[in-house]
Amino acid sequence: MRKRTIISIQDDQPGLDFEEATHSLPFTFPEYQRQMLAPRIAAGLIDLAIVALIFGIFLVTTGLEMPDNFTPDRRVFGIYGACYFALVTIYFFLFMLSASQTPGMKYLGLIVVTPEDIPLDPQRACWRGAGYLISTLPLLLGFGWMLIDPEHLTWADKVSGTYIKKI
Repeated sequence: MRKRTIISIQDDQPGLDFEEATHSLPFTFPEYQRQMLAPRIAAGLIDLAIVALIFGIFLVTTGLEMPDNFTPDRRVFGIYGACYFALVTIYFFLFMLSASQTPGMKYLGLIVVTPEDIPLDPQRACWRGAGYLISTLPLLLGFGWMLIDPEHLTWADKVSGTYIKKI
């Protein structure tokens, strides 16, 4: 006669925490992040306008200093484009590293926080900066991703494990 083995599910399988939502902070929910779409886009446009203004001052200044016979070509425009990209990258990275928010975000009362509701530490700020780079390179697809993502997060949010919160 064969011996039967009885397996108790309660002993071998851990219980699922169906109350996880009660332990999560409200800003981590997709509904909350969906409400942040318009303010996030507005903050991004404000920040890009600030960077464009700074870069415009740079362009005017260098334009006034160029010799009269100087004719810009594709290489010069490429260098200026690379400089603009570098300025945007530095702008967002330094504000995330130092304040967890850009001036546009501060104006609209937004801040980047961890799931534990604390501002970014340097490591998460670096990950978010890498996320910005990844989001920017394929024609800003990583930022537009928040419009179709079920959680309404950008690639930078996902890479760094961060959320946008209204303050």
